Amino acid sequence: MLARKEEFVARFMPRPPILKKAFDFAKRPEISEVQMEMLTRTDQPRPVTDLTKLVDISSLGADLFGAITAGVQFYAPPSGAKAAEVEFKPVELIQPTRMTSVQEAISMKSELLGIEHLDTGRYNAVIITNPEDKKAITGYFNMTLVRFNYQDPRVDTFPLAIPHLLRYMNDNTKIKTSIKGQIIELSDPALSSAPFIYMTGSECIVSLSTVEVENLGNYLRSGGFLYIEDISKSPKPGESPSGGIKGTTFDQQAKFVLGEALGRDCRFFRIPKTHPVFHSFYDFDDGAPLGGASGGNVNYLEGIDIRGRLAVVFSDLNISWYWGDSEATGRERGLQFGVNLIVHALTQPGGLANIGQYTW
Repeated sequence: MLARKEEFVARFMPRPPILKKAFDFAKRPEISEVQMEMLTRTDQPRPVTDLTKLVDISSLGADLFGAITAGVQFYAPPSGAKAAEVEFKPVELIQPTRMTSVQEAISMKSELLGIEHLDTGRYNAVIITNPEDKKAITGYFNMTLVRFNYQDPRVDTFPLAIPHLLRYMNDNTKIKTSIKGQIIELSDPALSSAPFIYMTGSECIVSLSTVEVENLGNYLRSGGFLYIEDISKSPKPGESPSGGIKGTTFDQQAKFVLGEALGRDCRFFRIPKTHPVFHSFYDFDDGAPLGGASGGNVNYLEGIDIRGRLAVVFSDLNISWYWGDSEATGRERGLQFGVNLIVHALTQPGGLANIGQYTW
């Protein structure tokens, strides 16, 4: 007797096209509430005194393996991204007493993981810090560039600024950096996975769509970091850079757009020289370098804090000139300050690269 076969009808439901409305960001916990504890694994392996017998660390390098410390920050893009190829064993977590959302902490030491296991395309940044030495920071950072309408690359950007800055970072730190993917717009969902974005302008009109304005506000409130700068092109031989002018057309328009995006959260302040951004990797006791703004009327950076986290650095100081022009006077210090901006964005509490946590 033949068994009866069950029949069913499957209907394919295609996803709606994107960009019809602003995309949503996951709700992030307040900085003061990010508290996580992890219990010892229930299947804790037998103690081993020499990990090198279990793991081939030749690909890591002695410097990376020796820099194992507490404090690894990463950011996982939203659903739809390619799943990581690393399989994590279950861990048992304590329910935190003060927390608005659930986070998962995974012990890299007990799971025998290395940085090369994590760079699978799932995260745009994985950073391991050393509380005893700020320069003993290691990991990787994939940067995504952002553009907007009416921005002329020949006038409103230094095309080589970011490639040169990331090359300097690769050569002088243990953070491996790269530019990931194409240049995106603020309406692109990939924005939500970028822990650091960079925008410049000079003569352009700053005109963003309603969706772009809403996405920018959501991005910054959700842990994103924006470095935005009013730039001036490289001077002719014998001339000084003409940057550093407060109140230009770009200055006013960009600040107006940020006001639309952030509403009551848009409160600019003068960043003091004691701020951590001036000491995150290199020390700048006198503030940001001013060589690109020698003829201007402003000598400081402005910022916007959101719930105690630096979300925006607004510059009229033409610092991008150092990065994009290989002949810029005092270029080394300008590149070093660029490193500080990125390191601060990746390591400050509440940022997109600090939503989840690895532990050693």
